[in-house]
Amino acid sequence: MTPEQYVQQLIHEKKCYELDSGKVALYHSDIEKMAAYYNITVDVDIKVADGKIRFAVVKATATAIANGNKYTSLGEVHPDNNGFEYFVSVAEKRAADRAILKALHLHGDVYSEAEIDKRKQPTKVKPKTNGAAKPKVKTLTEEIEDKILSAKDKDSFVKYLGKYQNYLEQLTKENPGYAKKLLEQIQVKQQRLEK
Repeated sequence: MTPEQYVQQLIHEKKCYELDSGKVALYHSDIEKMAAYYNITVDVDIKVADGKIRFAVVKATATAIANGNKYTSLGEVHPDNNGFEYFVSVAEKRAADRAILKALHLHGDVYSEAEIDKRKQPTKVKPKTNGAAKPKVKTLTEEIEDKILSAKDKDSFVKYLGKYQNYLEQLTKENPGYAKKLLEQIQVKQQRLEK
């Protein structure tokens, strides 16, 4: 089976995200399985990691065991392009997945879900259900909204606002209508907590 056929099988099984460009992003675990299937090893090296500003750059080198060819890539995270808690792990996944996809000659056509800023809410390929309803999975926006709006006290509220400030600014740029409604709800919550 070629790497392209492997990807088509994952698409058929609905194990990916659809991107606006018509391309797909695969799960990190599936990319790791592809690396094992095609006998590709990966080494990673943290180049920069700053916990204070939550910034990291990781370099990954994928080696195709069959011919010894090496493929490198960088994975970077910063609060502006990452909504995940464990930022160094995300940088590592981004770097490793990109290097593996390069080794498989898929990078550029296929991406890793670790590269997706889920705050932009990509569409997950929906599996066919046999009438059985699955529980709704919250989007990152919904999770952040719930955390901020369900804060029990002013300190928690202020903490969440600070933590998600970059996200809220990005949301204002990308979806101003939704952001305006959310900011109005935040204002109401703030007024209630100050009483």
